[in-house]
Amino acid sequence: MASQTDGTQADLPLVSLQSLMDSLSITDGNAGGALADILLRASQAVTSYIGRPLLIADREETIRIRPGDIQLSLKMAVWPVTGITAVLRDGRPLPAPTDGWDYDVTCGILYPSDGQFWVAGRYVLQYRAGWVAPDQVDDGGSAIPSTVPADVRSAVLITARALYYAGDRDPLLKSESEQGVGSTSWGTPDASSGGLPSDAAALLSRYLPGGFS
Repeated sequence: MASQTDGTQADLPLVSLQSLMDSLSITDGNAGGALADILLRASQAVTSYIGRPLLIADREETIRIRPGDIQLSLKMAVWPVTGITAVLRDGRPLPAPTDGWDYDVTCGILYPSDGQFWVAGRYVLQYRAGWVAPDQVDDGGSAIPSTVPADVRSAVLITARALYYAGDRDPLLKSESEQGVGSTSWGTPDASSGGLPSDAAALLSRYLPGGFS
């Protein structure tokens, strides 16, 4: 089974700028520009680590089932899923069940209607999925409440703070003290976490492939 997905991905941070300023105890509004860049970099790092688009968008995904194969379900590449617009097989729209398509919101699994199987063919799934970013607005310009989970927001803030403090010191320096009083130690970024601080990566474990969150 092959899968490909497309969808507009807004270049927005996963945490509000004010949240980062509060976590750094910064009240100087002039620092907003530099902090916004750091926040976006941290959000992109978290997105890359999780390995899938995170922000809400309309998506179109192609899934192919080879001749002779059947599938109990179709797995969408982005979740949480907020709605299924259409399901096509070999270019023809499939009729939606009377009570709507049966899918798992949290992990993007689409089940066939009437307890059947997905048989061989080229399926195109059109759906809407992802989290709402802070300060995101709808088509009418009205604010939409953010749906980014608290642990993801925390991971972004941890990463953003690390980026912020790394600008003024050796980024590998974890702690230091005066001679004769204490010691100095350095932190080594873990390549497996894409350079994220270890405590930020730990918060994101359930969102990795197989975690289905």
